[in-house]
Order: sequence, then structure tokens, then C-alpha cells
Amino acid sequence: MSLSSRELELIKAGLGREPTPAELALFTAHWSEHCSYKSTRRYLRDLPGSAPWVVRGRGTDAPLVEVARGLYVSFKIESHNHPSAVDPYNGAATGVGGIIRDILTVGATPIALLVNLHFGPPEDRHARWIFTNVVRGIADYGNRVGVPVVGGETWFDDDFTYTPIVLATCIGIVRAEEVPPGGASPGDLIVVAGLGADRSGLGGSAFASKTLEGGEDLGAVQVANPLMGKRLIDAVREARRCIKYIKDLGGGGLATALAELSHWLSLGVEFHLDKLHVSDQAAAPEELLISETQERLVFVVSPESLRCLTSVLDKYDIPYSVPGRFVAGGRIRVYWRGSLLVDVPVELADGAPDFEWPQEPYEPPALLEIPEPPLEKAVDAVLSSPNVAKKESVYVRFDYDVGVRTVVKPGEGDAAVLKIYEYGQLGIVVKGDSNPRYTYLDPYLGAANALIKAYRNVAVAGGIPLAAVDSINLGSPQRPRVYWQFVQAVRGLRDAAEALGVPIVGGKVSLYNEYTNRPVKPTATVVVLGRIDDVSKANKAVWRDGDSIFVWGVTRGEVGGSEYLKRVHGIVAGRPPEVDYSAEREIVSVVQRWLGRLSGATDVGVGGLITALAKMAANSGVGCDVDVCKAPSETSRLDFLLFSESNGRFVAAGEEGPGAPIGRAQGDEFVIRCGSAAVYRRRVEEIARMMAL
Repeated sequence: MSLSSRELELIKAGLGREPTPAELALFTAHWSEHCSYKSTRRYLRDLPGSAPWVVRGRGTDAPLVEVARGLYVSFKIESHNHPSAVDPYNGAATGVGGIIRDILTVGATPIALLVNLHFGPPEDRHARWIFTNVVRGIADYGNRVGVPVVGGETWFDDDFTYTPIVLATCIGIVRAEEVPPGGASPGDLIVVAGLGADRSGLGGSAFASKTLEGGEDLGAVQVANPLMGKRLIDAVREARRCIKYIKDLGGGGLATALAELSHWLSLGVEFHLDKLHVSDQAAAPEELLISETQERLVFVVSPESLRCLTSVLDKYDIPYSVPGRFVAGGRIRVYWRGSLLVDVPVELADGAPDFEWPQEPYEPPALLEIPEPPLEKAVDAVLSSPNVAKKESVYVRFDYDVGVRTVVKPGEGDAAVLKIYEYGQLGIVVKGDSNPRYTYLDPYLGAANALIKAYRNVAVAGGIPLAAVDSINLGSPQRPRVYWQFVQAVRGLRDAAEALGVPIVGGKVSLYNEYTNRPVKPTATVVVLGRIDDVSKANKAVWRDGDSIFVWGVTRGEVGGSEYLKRVHGIVAGRPPEVDYSAEREIVSVVQRWLGRLSGATDVGVGGLITALAKMAANSGVGCDVDVCKAPSETSRLDFLLFSESNGRFVAAGEEGPGAPIGRAQGDEFVIRCGSAAVYRRRVEEIARMMAL
């Protein structure tokens, strides 16, 4: 853990003296890249975040989006990449626990989790070890706290063999009157509740702000305790009436929590570390200040309401202490057995300097002329890719039905659909998406494609997109090409969000995702939240025997960065698909007009049209006879028609449907034609086996 010489000079100048060891610990934790966003925040400010339905946007632990009058949804994304590389089980489990606690800070009840996971090739032993234990950690935590894992994405690429990208999103609901009112006054108390502080996760935020070199200390990885996590969920539901504010104790520990609370509430803090409840009596005060012990929350409460809160904590057998209070003025003062260890101005504590790194643009490998391969072998290669496979072996580990809200379950459709049964048939639709190959080839287009794809998934499932959260994951910002990737990705997200009218209400940037000087492909993940007024009309990716099959949208010869190019030709080159925002917005209105009248629908994305059709067949257990050359197209090459990943398209099935009719669902054979000539034929059960991970 270290601070730059520039930062040390700023600290000395701000204090007018040398910092104490405890002050150095505070600055090291809270000024880390992971907590302060010092290399990224100047660009993140450009992301659009407001709309009439956005009640609370970026800048606090969790946003609020109004989906019905007086009903708010909160959703937030978090990365836990470094911990998952070193200790996959606890790294993933604590990522889930931490994002749940973020949702608790607005008083919301967590109702669902999504996980977007990026690993090395499944045949690699080390990648398989990480993969297996990350999935196990997510499953064990989510299942034990009773929050269903309802969707996500799993992607495989050599870049993530030693440096996985592990992202968790939590969705919660809360009525307007149940949100803590916020604010604080001098004399209000700081209550720390949950596990006793120890040295687990010590320096975790600083650890996540440097590259991995091998041999990392497991002590920097937090340890999960889902049973305490469940108690905190239940306690928050009852304690909302007692408190003014809730803050998660996560990255940076108390150092970050005290700095952010003081800044947000415009008050000073007096905090006594020796009054904090601990489970490791040997921990030094500096260690307690930056410990990232899990399953802890900070409650801000007036002295008059303290008994109201403690009675709830006692009911659920949650340990707690009252080690601090807010005071007038602008300083954070931390004591240990009467001695003053920290005396820092609030604006300095929460005032990490902006860093601007050099940028170096690059051109991706050009897509040269490629031969048209034997189509039958090419289709088999694409359909058997782990990136297009059904991820049943992953989601079968998750209890996705707990809470009885899950209407469209993992693997059934393009997005998760959850019923808000307190409001009749009202529901929400959520999906997260990314494509690291796209973002590597063109960071601007790749990030825009991530938002577009998640937006289209929500739309095709029957939702009206409302808001998004993003997670940008890259290597060291000190590499000019990496920093350029970041800036371009933010530009792509900004332009896509503005064009689609979808505000970005929260997000996460994770840097230094490298192993032995090899940065990962830049990975921009976007989770889109939508509303559906009648969940019974949501679309699944299925058809029925006898249905007509339709394609909406135009196929272009866009195979740059495609699964086809990688699997069949072994290259990553070209440009990602171009974007047409008006076409994407039109899909929302088209699907809404047909809602409840289709047997099912799915978007056309990774793997192209052939993969979308195969997914529908495998999900339904019903074959098809389809003439792909009837699909609207601007390319004459059959391989491009099958595998192009052009945007603005979806497949629908029913007696009638939107778009161009291309065939019929029938029998137990999956038959693809161009005119009268069959180009691919397999039994549906073969397709299902081929697409299983």
C-alpha cells in the first residue's frame, strides 16, 4: 500500500504537518483508486444521469428509480475482480454481500441478483478452478441470504485466465415513505452494526488498486458471513422507522465511511476506535480504521431514537457499538483510548486529487478478406462455443425462485423478469451485457454496443428501459493505451445513453486488472432496468410447434469481433457492429405493440441469426424449417447472413408476428435453408447438447 509523492505532499500541505500513521492509513485506503476514482471521475461526470423517474442518481451508495407511483427500485453494480483472482470463493461471495448492503442503504428490500462473469477458457485448469469456486461462492451466499440470482452472463477469453472479471448487481424495492430521510445534525450518533472488526480484508481497496503479480496476501481478501448478512437484511426492514441514514461499511472500511459521511452530511465526526466492537483484540487501531470486515453497516440515528434502533438489533442478535457522533465543524477526529490519532479536514479526507494520464489511440487489426468455410462445420463450431452456450451448469447452482418473484428464469429468455406482486401484475425487467472483444477492437463502439445489447434484451423480453448502471474494467491507467480505452468507453456509454434516453444512475470502475504485465481486454458491462406493466405477457425465447417465425431488422455483413470470426477463423479483428439508435428505440415500440400476442422472442446478438434460432429451438424442444435468405439483408454472403452480429434485430414466433416471415417451427429437426437448398440440418436434441456448457 502506498501513496504517490505528489499525494503525500498534498496531505502534508493540507495538514500543515507530517501525517500520523493512522492518518496515512486513512488516506491510503480512501485515496486508493478503488475508493476515490481519482483517475476516472472527471470523465464519469459526463455520463447522463437524470430523468423525471430518477429520484436519486449517482454519488451515494445506491440510486432510486421510480417504476410506479410511490414505488422505487434501487439497483447497483459492483466488481470484485482482484479478490476473486486470489480467493475465488470468498472474493465472489463478499462481492455479492457487499452489493446487497449497498441496496440496504436506501432501506430497500433486496429481491434479486445478477452476475456478469468473465473467465479464462473452461479447459484451462487454473481458469476452471477460478470459475468453479466463483460460482460456488455466489451460490452459497445468495442461497443462504435468500436473494435469488436471476440472470447475468458468463464469458470466456484467454485474457481472464488469471484475472477474472466478477461483477454482481443487486436489485431492491422500497416504497417512497420507507426510504431513510437522510441528513444529520450535530449530536447524532454513529452506530456500527454487524460483525466485530478484525483484520480480514485489511487493505483490500489498496490491494484492488494495483496489478496482480502472483503470491498476493490472502489477508487482503474479505471473508463472507451470509448468516449475518441475512440478519442485516431483516433488521433494516424494521429499523427504517428509527434512523436517518444508512452507510455500507465496505471498501476502505471506516476510513472511507467516515470521510464520505462527513462530506455528504457537511458535518464533522468524533469517533472512538476503542469503543468499536471487535473480534480481533490484537488488531491495532490503524488496522481497525481500514479493516474491511464484512457484514457491517453504519446507522446514523438521533440520541432519542437510539433505543428504537438497538431494540431491532437486539431482536436479530446483531452485535453493535456506538463509537462516534457527528459534531459541528469540518474535521474528522479519531481517538484511541483518549489519544487523538486522526485530525483531518473533511475536504482533505474526501479530496483525493484528480489524475490525468497520457492517452495513446490504437487501430485494431484490420479484417482482411476471409474465405467462406464449409457451413456445416462452421455452424457446429459457433453453436458449441462456450460464449453462446446455455449456461445451465452455472445457473442450476443458484436458487433463482426464492422469493417467488421470478417470472422469466435464467436461460428462459433474453432478460430476467420479476413480479412486484405487491402491485398486481407490475414487474421489472433486468439484463446485463458486455463483449470484451468489441471493446478491445473499438472501446467507443464496444461500450455503446454493451448498452444497446442490454437495452434490446430488456425490450425484446417486454420491458420499457428506464435506467442503467455500468462497470468498466481495464488494466493500469498508467498505460496510455489503457487510459485511452477508458476515455473512449465512457464516450461510447455517454452517447448511447443520451441517444436512447436511458440515464446511467450508478456504476463502478475497476482498474489495474492485469497479471504479470498483461492487461485484460477492456470490459464495459451495462445492466439495464426496465418496467413491464403485465408480467404475464413477458416474452420467453421459445416457440410452439406450428408457429410462424419472423425476423425484425436488417442483417449486414458485420462480422468484426464476432464469435464466428474467433471460432471458425481463429482471429479477433475488424470493427464491432455499428449502432442505429432509432432502430433500437423502434424495437421497444414494436415489441410493446405485440406484447401478449407472440409465443416468444429473442434478440439477435453473439453468434448471429443462426444462434438465435438454435436457442429458440433448444429452449422449446421443437425444431424448425427456416429459409434464412428470406431475412432482410444487405449482404450476399451466406456465412455473413448466418453469423453477422448486426444490431437492431430480433426473432419472433407466433401465428402472426413483426418483421419478415422466414419459416415455421415444427417437428424435431433444426433445418436451415437458403432457398430450396438445405445448408444445415440437425436434430433438436443434438442442438441442445451442442449448446450445453
